[in-house]
Amino acid sequence: MDGIPVRELNKTSFARLNQVKDSENFHAELVRLIRGDFQHIEVFFGLFDVASKVLHVPSWLRSHLERHPGLIVKLEEGEMVGITHEPDANARRAGAARASVVLIPLLSDGRLQAAIGLVSALDGPHLSAEEIEAVRHIAHEASPILARLQEIESLKRQNQELAEKTQRAAIAEANLAKVTDERIRFEALIKIASHVQSNIAHDLRTPLGAIRGYARMILDGRAGDTNDTQREYLRIITENTNRVINIANWMSHVADLGGRQPIAVGAFDLRELWAESVRAAQGLFSSKAITLTQRIPQESFEIIADREKLGFAFKEILSAAVKLSEAGSAITAEFSQGRQREVIVKITAKGSGIRAEALSGIFDHSTSTAGVSQTDKERQMNLSSVHDVIGMHGGRLFVKSAAGEDCTLWFTLPNITLGSEDKSHEQTFNLGR
Repeated sequence: MDGIPVRELNKTSFARLNQVKDSENFHAELVRLIRGDFQHIEVFFGLFDVASKVLHVPSWLRSHLERHPGLIVKLEEGEMVGITHEPDANARRAGAARASVVLIPLLSDGRLQAAIGLVSALDGPHLSAEEIEAVRHIAHEASPILARLQEIESLKRQNQELAEKTQRAAIAEANLAKVTDERIRFEALIKIASHVQSNIAHDLRTPLGAIRGYARMILDGRAGDTNDTQREYLRIITENTNRVINIANWMSHVADLGGRQPIAVGAFDLRELWAESVRAAQGLFSSKAITLTQRIPQESFEIIADREKLGFAFKEILSAAVKLSEAGSAITAEFSQGRQREVIVKITAKGSGIRAEALSGIFDHSTSTAGVSQTDKERQMNLSSVHDVIGMHGGRLFVKSAAGEDCTLWFTLPNITLGSEDKSHEQTFNLGR
């Protein structure tokens, strides 16, 4: 190489290097280009990882650079680095010898991209200054080519990532469309069920009304005389007919209520909702100096229901319990679980209880206060809304009381789980008991 001008280096090889399409082929072509002009030295090429500050060179050289981090700093500043390599005696290969290593950096926009390594034996031909300058020229010409290839590969990776994100977005959009369609279908089924329930209630009321009417006419003597036993049987028929008619009316009411008030289903611990309701009712307790005793096990009472509607039910039940309690008395609250893991909530108020005639209409949707004394008006209450809320969740509400006795209100809620084979979403609400 002595006497060969740098500008006359293999221009055809540079043109071929400029046509390379990826970094891997660039690596091979660049090493081939240098070896073509420098047969007496070993050549390697190593890319620089900016994030980890690691130059990917042979392991024996990388360990040396790790022990001397200042050498990497010099390369980043664009300086050449010379190293005398002493092979490890324990790992010495046949023919291994002391060697001289020159690292020539490739920079783009002032940033280290890679390095060309030239290795020659110390006891062999030495690299001349002109030869080193020739490789520096190659590094200078190759740097923009490498920068372009790395930018293209970076754009390809970004395009691939964008394509993958687009694909995931398309899948998510398709899933959303499917879920939306299923929701629309479910809402349609709910509306159909509501109409079917209303129709069933109407179809029940018509024949039941006729049965009750004819039974009453017989009781009134329009079909001739009846003895006491017959009259008792007719009275039982009338009472049970009235009961079924009331149930049919309630079915129509709940079907209409469910259509006007959407249900927001969610999983939550009923104990937490109860604690919130108790805090909100502290003013009621203080107004009558009432003490609340709670018997709630330290276990989960998780249910799937409409939290807001059950919160309303708790509020109404606590308000009713306070009304029924004597001043300075106590209210007892108990939580438990039944055999089928259903939740049971029981509230007992210490007071004078509810008269039988008032108790019979406590779940009716209209209550007249005409002719009722002010004291009775204060005690009079209606739990029809609570009855509807509990019923919509597939539960049951009960009141046990008598004049001069304590009053107990309790309700049950079924154990509902989503996603299982035996309990599906359709079981969450029972609009028709």
